[in-house]
Amino acid sequence: MAAAACVVAPSVSAQDSFVHDIDINIRLTSDGTALVREIWNVDINRGTEWYLVRSNLGDMRISGLRVTDETGSQYADDGFWNSDRSFGEKAFRCGIVEKEDGCEICWGLGSHGSHIYTVEYSMTNAVKAMLDYDKLHLQVVSPGVRPRPQHVKVTISSDRDSVRFADENTGIWAFGFNGTVNFAEGSIVLETSSPFESDAYSVISLCRFNKDVFTPTSIAEKDIPFQISLDAAFEDSAYEDFLDAEERDRKTRNGVIAFFTAMIVFVAGLKASLNRKRNREMFGVLKLKEIGYERDLPFDGNLYETRYVLKKISAVSSDANMASALILKMIKNKYLTVDNDADGKILISFTPNADLGALCESEREFLSMLKASSGEDGVLQEKEFSRWSRRVANRELITRWITDIPSIGASFLAAHGYGAGTRFSPEGQKHARRVVGFRKYLKDFTIINERKSSEVALWQDYLIYAALYGIADKVARELRDINPQAFEEYVGYSYPTMSRVLLFSNSMGASITGAVAAQQTKSSVGGHGGFSSFGGGGGFSGGGFGGGAR
Repeated sequence: MAAAACVVAPSVSAQDSFVHDIDINIRLTSDGTALVREIWNVDINRGTEWYLVRSNLGDMRISGLRVTDETGSQYADDGFWNSDRSFGEKAFRCGIVEKEDGCEICWGLGSHGSHIYTVEYSMTNAVKAMLDYDKLHLQVVSPGVRPRPQHVKVTISSDRDSVRFADENTGIWAFGFNGTVNFAEGSIVLETSSPFESDAYSVISLCRFNKDVFTPTSIAEKDIPFQISLDAAFEDSAYEDFLDAEERDRKTRNGVIAFFTAMIVFVAGLKASLNRKRNREMFGVLKLKEIGYERDLPFDGNLYETRYVLKKISAVSSDANMASALILKMIKNKYLTVDNDADGKILISFTPNADLGALCESEREFLSMLKASSGEDGVLQEKEFSRWSRRVANRELITRWITDIPSIGASFLAAHGYGAGTRFSPEGQKHARRVVGFRKYLKDFTIINERKSSEVALWQDYLIYAALYGIADKVARELRDINPQAFEEYVGYSYPTMSRVLLFSNSMGASITGAVAAQQTKSSVGGHGGFSSFGGGGGFSGGGFGGGAR
């Protein structure tokens, strides 16, 4: 194999190793099979192989293993994996070690250093049929992973365009980490707000689906009500503390259930009618899919106005996106400065004597919160901000700041003559269409044949908007692939540095979202999304203990 010439022998020195980011995408088929894609962004300087633990599988089976790395090379599937082989013998190969209650998914490191591994496989019977609902209860990242992950994002969706997860058909809870679980554009998104600080951290997802969403082939629990699983998962969790209050409210809720049930059909029809009215008044079209690609920045780069429109069409995943976009904008406009230390770690500090006159009050308040969390050295640290945001007074400050953002967007729209509510002027409709069309343009950037060379000057703005849309990592990779030299020249930093900046901004944004979620506990306990519980989650399938480099 030609790639074998690139194999580097194991490093003798004990350099630091990192798992910078784990991005997991799970698509669920109608029969309850999970189609899994995991992307591991790592710097690794020890061991000969990488492994993922998948234990407690029960009737689930894993197959269709496919591993690639950042070069696009597909690893040869050995089927059975022999961990006793040498570093070179394992390189560019993958396989599975069968265990008594599960398996280990393994592949050779190939070389030490920076890698982005993509591993794909299918897991049958992931969704279980229960008496009253169906459920997905998976540990998707195991405790004991080494090196410990700095950031994890898990997206769960259906492989059918017609199925979108939302309050109406799904309940969601998360366990094992500090962070959030929310609905986002028909998907379920779990995201950590701080790095794994011990071997106890993991990522566990529990989802409750209405009976008309799936037709699971796994029926071993078909006579068990979902509440049994939920009670087991809630044991020793942060959710459990609020169950008594929920019970007190139950009688009151039951009194209005019949009324709301009778209104469901009426509301569904009314919602469709209101959406058409909103689209006509706000965008000048009846259906948003009529809007084509747009290349110009919506609202001339005003993030508040753009986010207002996104919220109106429920197309923004979380408040974290706004915070992430603002961080990138402040880096572009030199309010924040990015450097690298001797180990390649990014350092984000505040530009001395920066003129804040061009910032709106909300932006100045955001910058003030970042400064307050940075400590005496004036350098932004993810852990510092995470700790700062968990204090009650600071949670309230963050929540108020987030809550004010829609009204700030509305004020800008009115001041610029673009409209109010959903009634936009012709010029406002043009910009509103750009919000939707520019998002389509960024998502399809690599398949569009009519890109203009003059657009490279806007690449830094593209990344800011991509962060607002929740697709910054994808857009950054595509811009890098188009022209690495232009990326560094016009974005201002090399791709590795900007990649770490994006991870940092995502983590900071997730901490903000987590602080807001902590103020919304009842919603979280009820399965409507919000904060995750570090404890609890018992009764899951998959997972185990361990994983990473060995």
